[in-house]
Amino acid sequence: MKSAAETGPLVSVIIPVKNGALTLDACLYSIRRSYYTNVEVIVVDDHSTDATARIASAHGVHLLTATNGKGANHARNLGGAQANGEIFIFMDADIVIRRETILTIVERLQEGGIDAVVGLYTSRHRHETFVSQYKNLWVRYSYLKSPPSIDWLFGAISGIRKEAFQAIGGFNVGLVNEQGTEDIELGKRFSKARMNVVLDIDIEVEHLKSYTLRSFIRNEFTRSAGFAKLAAELGEAASSVRRGFANVYPSFVAATIFSSILTTIVILSVVGATPMWMLVGAVGIYILLNIRFLNYLEQVRGLFAMIAMVPILLLDHLVCLAGSAIGVINGRLKK
Repeated sequence: MKSAAETGPLVSVIIPVKNGALTLDACLYSIRRSYYTNVEVIVVDDHSTDATARIASAHGVHLLTATNGKGANHARNLGGAQANGEIFIFMDADIVIRRETILTIVERLQEGGIDAVVGLYTSRHRHETFVSQYKNLWVRYSYLKSPPSIDWLFGAISGIRKEAFQAIGGFNVGLVNEQGTEDIELGKRFSKARMNVVLDIDIEVEHLKSYTLRSFIRNEFTRSAGFAKLAAELGEAASSVRRGFANVYPSFVAATIFSSILTTIVILSVVGATPMWMLVGAVGIYILLNIRFLNYLEQVRGLFAMIAMVPILLLDHLVCLAGSAIGVINGRLKK
């Protein structure tokens, strides 16, 4: 007798990629090891100049070539247009899934009343630099704080019923992938159309991206600018301070705003322009705003790593503050 993993609905795994040779092999190998076997894999190559196409071909997947320069959303939509499955799974080329991941997504979408399901990063991250560990754990923590019912999607790993994806019109090809809003915007449209998106913390995937300090700063600035711009366009900029926006939780927003005050007080304290009690108080407020996240870091990585990540956390807040300011301005100008 065949199992549900063999007789269930056809699943189309759609992977947009541009120059992803460093991670694509591990990504595709993890799909081949999946317990769920009724799968077609579609890799959409956005004119890579490395070995991406060769690696994809070696795994025997359906390889498509996207129109050069139109970005990840165009590639995702192209893959969706060619897909035969009843369920679409969109994932990035730097993601490694577990053997049960696809099966879990199928089971959730078969429960009824669910149009899309989102997973999250595992706490495991093979790159040991503090900045890579911090970024991975922050994303995971922000998802763990989110409610089960959400109004956003996650391009790294999301399962969507085909009819829901087609009804909503697919991804917005006008959005820039590097700003990190292409999946958020699609989820907002799902919510507006009263379609149900759920977060399932049992769907864990490993993110293979490695960050340097420079790439981390660039990523955080660009993404925060994109998030803030989208929030402003949707009229959610003000409410995001109270409720957060997508997976950016309220205390992170508060700490981001307060980081400028803390930095100013630190600088003034160095030159002797403010009393010590003010510095101590500002540091105390900052720690209180981040205490739960810091406690999570300590639990997962230990006390030393948590302390080492505090400067990265402050840097993250300052960079996000600058990016958000630019994003809000751009969003209001566009409106």
